Amino acid sequence: MENLSLGSDFLSNIELYFSLYTTDTNVSIVGEEAHHIMKVMRHSVGDEIYVTNGNGKIFRVVISSTEKNEVKGKIIETFSYENKLSNFTICIPRLRNSDRFEFALEKCVELGFTNFVVFESNRTIVSGDKTSRWMKIATAAMKQSLHSYLPQIKYFRKFEDINSLDGSKIIFEQEANKMFSSAISSFSNDNKYVLLFGPEGGLTEAEINIIQPSQKYSITSNRLRTETAVISVASMISANY
Repeated sequence: MENLSLGSDFLSNIELYFSLYTTDTNVSIVGEEAHHIMKVMRHSVGDEIYVTNGNGKIFRVVISSTEKNEVKGKIIETFSYENKLSNFTICIPRLRNSDRFEFALEKCVELGFTNFVVFESNRTIVSGDKTSRWMKIATAAMKQSLHSYLPQIKYFRKFEDINSLDGSKIIFEQEANKMFSSAISSFSNDNKYVLLFGPEGGLTEAEINIIQPSQKYSITSNRLRTETAVISVASMISANY
């Protein structure tokens, strides 16, 4: 049985797990997720749980067996969702403080964003691809916020690779003479948007010129940390979709 969506009242009362191993009728949960179900939440055969496949579906599942590293279940109801913010890609630079970077990523996922690019630029202090760690954080945020789309994270070592992304490029600059809040109403679900935030110290003029064509917006009259800017923009967009 398939429903198009679940109401917010219903969603607020479930615990959500993630599994790549699903069919139309069955679910297999392995690894840390299985351990959490059995050892932390103390679920056993016959209990109902909810599982997302990370591709827009949440399943109501009855546990049929529990083994050392695997929980199996039968799907008794399927709920489908739309990825409302799939046309946005958030480009976040590596930040010197990893906690702040990871906080921004987590909050964007909670707000419903699913497409991310992490990049290096002239003024990024920290470098290196930690996609596996970031995916763990994003997956946990997806489950905590009861979303059903697994975020996708790409890593660009070459700043100019941002030009390869499909969509209108939007650069956030303190000195821009247009406010982003006034532009949101003009956004269309039929178009794609690439949201580009600078590192500590901002993007260089040469880097800004690489991203062509682009639109430049300011967020507030105050100077914001990168992670604050990212979350502020994500919150504004999420509130309007």
